[in-house]
Amino acid sequence: MANYKQMRTLAVIPCRLETTRFPGKPLTLIHGTAMVEWVYRHARQVSSIDRLVVATDSPRIMGYVKDFGGEALMTSAECQSGTDRAYETSRILSQQGDNYDLVINIQGDEPAMHPSVIEQVIDMAIQNKTFDIITAACPFERSVDIFNHNMVKVIIDNARRALYFSRSPIPFIRGNQPFLPSSLNPSLLAHFHCHLGIYAYRTNALARFAGLPIDPIENLEKLEQLRALRQGMSIGVAPARYLSLGVDTPEDVPLVEALLTHNGLFKHS
Repeated sequence: MANYKQMRTLAVIPCRLETTRFPGKPLTLIHGTAMVEWVYRHARQVSSIDRLVVATDSPRIMGYVKDFGGEALMTSAECQSGTDRAYETSRILSQQGDNYDLVINIQGDEPAMHPSVIEQVIDMAIQNKTFDIITAACPFERSVDIFNHNMVKVIIDNARRALYFSRSPIPFIRGNQPFLPSSLNPSLLAHFHCHLGIYAYRTNALARFAGLPIDPIENLEKLEQLRALRQGMSIGVAPARYLSLGVDTPEDVPLVEALLTHNGLFKHS
């Protein structure tokens, strides 16, 4: 077990109220509780986090978070991504004299993110200082999910270093024609890893990443972590046991509600 006291850790939950596909998403009720509150509850269970902040550009979200006893910080509406919002939060706190070694970006639209996954990411960041960024992935349980472009796949080398992220099914299985869920041998599922929406940045790596221009391949896949890979930054991938799903549209809500129950994070009364 790593010595958590060696590194001060800030966790940021970026939340933007108005999104194109799902306006008001962070305040959408999941089993009767707003999505942002689920994310905050789970992160608050992680003892290695020294400070937990919701970073938003919305007074409504800020007021809601404060009402349930959480901490929220207003950030610029000009932030283009959750990472930009996490970086701005880190800078604001640093200007106040509150500095951190690690900044954890816990995506505000993944209410089923299990606390143990957050712990694993922080633990890997502390134990393995060769990586600039740490994220997490878990094995796919169903063949059909490999072909879901909203569930990002990652190829990992033997040292747990990310080689590539894609919305396409990777690796492609040559000879498995047609390459469809119905034709995929279940024994091959172990070769496919689902990327989870969490990142741990060393403070200097976050500053470097925030200053990089958007990459053409990142823009094609709409995956900002490809910007880091293309610039030679190393991303370690912690092995996770629990799947997490992002909520992109209203149709995803019942799926995430079922996953909360599956992950043991919600129990019906």
